[in-house]
Parts: sequence; C-alpha cells; structure tokens
Amino acid sequence: MESDFIKSANIQPFNGTDEEYHADKSFISASALKQLKVSPAHYKEDAETETEETDALIFGSAYHSFVLEPKRFEEDYYIFDDTSICQVLIGEDYKSPRSTKTYKEWQESEMRIIGNKKVITKDIFEHIKAMRDKLMAHPYARMLLSNGFNEQGYMGEIETQAGTIKIKFKPDHVNENKKIIVDLKTTRDASKEGFPKLAGDLNYHIQASFYSDMMERVSGDNRAYSFFFIAQEKKKPYAFNLFESSPQFISQGRFEYEMLLQLYKYCIDNNTWPGYQIWCENKYGILELKLPAWAIKDITYYDHYSNKQIVSKQLTQ
Repeated sequence: MESDFIKSANIQPFNGTDEEYHADKSFISASALKQLKVSPAHYKEDAETETEETDALIFGSAYHSFVLEPKRFEEDYYIFDDTSICQVLIGEDYKSPRSTKTYKEWQESEMRIIGNKKVITKDIFEHIKAMRDKLMAHPYARMLLSNGFNEQGYMGEIETQAGTIKIKFKPDHVNENKKIIVDLKTTRDASKEGFPKLAGDLNYHIQASFYSDMMERVSGDNRAYSFFFIAQEKKKPYAFNLFESSPQFISQGRFEYEMLLQLYKYCIDNNTWPGYQIWCENKYGILELKLPAWAIKDITYYDHYSNKQIVSKQLTQ
C-alpha cells in the first residue's frame, strides 16, 4: 500500500447477520464515506435515517444474492408465482382473478408459507436468472467469481495519523490466493465510455481503494489486491463489461478516503456535522457564483424575413 496514513490495523471477520452489520453505525464504511463527501451533515442524516427499500435496491440485492450466494438465495427469498391460480380463475370466466375471494384466500395461505423471507415476483426472478446466465456464459467473468469467498464482512479499528477509527467493509467476492477483489454492479450503462463516468459520479474509486487497502491489512502479507468491477446492464441483452481498476483510479480513491477519514475523525471528536460550507475556503461560507461553461453561449441573431441586417451587439449609451 503506497501510503503511511494507516499505522496499524486490527480487523476481524464479522460473522453476525446482515441486519446487525448494517445497523452498527459506530463503524464507518466506504458507502458512508461517499455520503460524507457530499457533506458531514448529509452523512449524519443518512446514518440516523432508516434506509427505504426501493425497487432498485430490492432488485440489486436479489441479483447479488442469486449470483454470489445461490444457496442463501433459496433460504432468504420466496418467488411469488400466481400464474397457476390466475389461469384457473380465468378458466372459470373471472375477468379480474386477483380481486376474487378465491385468489385472496390463496394469497393469504401463501403469505403464511413465506414467513420472514423476502418476496420477489416470478418476473423479477426470471429477469435476474437471465442476467446470471448471460454473465456466467463468459469464461473470464465466471473465473473472476470462482475460487474465493463471497459477502464476507469485516469490522475493526485502524490506527491512523488522525487517530483511531472504527471501520467496516463487505466485498462481494475475494480470492485470497490471487489477491483479487470483485464487485458486481447492475447499471444502466456498462459500456467502456459510460461506466467510467458512472464510476466517477458514484465514487466507486473510493470503494475500490478502501476495500483493496483494508484487505491487504487483513491478509498481513503486504501483497496488494487488484480490484475488478463486473458491470452488467439490467435491460436486454444484459450486456456487461469487466473493468480492472487502474493505478490512477486506486490512487485517487486512496487520497479521497484518507482525507474523508480525517474529516470523519474531526467531526466525531468535535461533535460537529457541517453542511456544504465545509468545502468553502471563504471564512464566511460565501461562494462566488459563476456560470458553468455550458451556459456561456453566443447570442447572435439574424432577420431572415427582411433585407435588413441586424447586428447582435450591445448598444452603446
């Protein structure tokens, strides 16, 4: 690791549940560092607010589980399929089968079977299955996700130049022998032009360098980890690309996560969580407002309906 910011580390595998891992906000993660980069106030608000499960989050979680931990997917997820009951009711001339008493009774019995499992529809399951099949047909993608372990969380303390900081992280896939970390992303654009832009917008460089450096500390043999992204689009034909993080990508991420950890330590020690003003050098928190380059346009106009020439210049007084 090309930095002396971290003096020592005591990081151990975390063997609790996912709920316990995410609930402990006293340990800062790469995702939290990204929020801190917006502002400490945004990080604090996010840490104190329960995350709302959106359709995108549900889909992403199910996809990760199905690809990386298929046995756990069977334990954690229930595929809600009402095709058969709807066909029966349609055959009995019901135009709206889901509004019938028979359907609702069937649905209640299904819910009792489901228990605490997460529910996804058959359509979503077929969707993620098609994505998985497309991905695993590629030999190198399949190799990247083999011969390692998945979704292992870690928690611990690092002694830094700024002081002791509690951290946590959970890589998608780690191959200790080859020193490889793989992160699986669903995205709207996995192209070689589109995904790097998304990676920058979403601060994936912070995640890549943070995970790589922390896993190097865990292994303790001073061998650097390579970080790969597998980015797959959620729409047909479910195209994907494999990206290896460059030295520039990792170096910028390391610079940013170290600066953010120092900021986090300052905020913790002083119990202060400023907003955007933390990024303003002016002591009053006043920014100079400038037009972005795209908004600066030439306004030249012509009269095409007469023979008069109109000069688009500012009139002098």
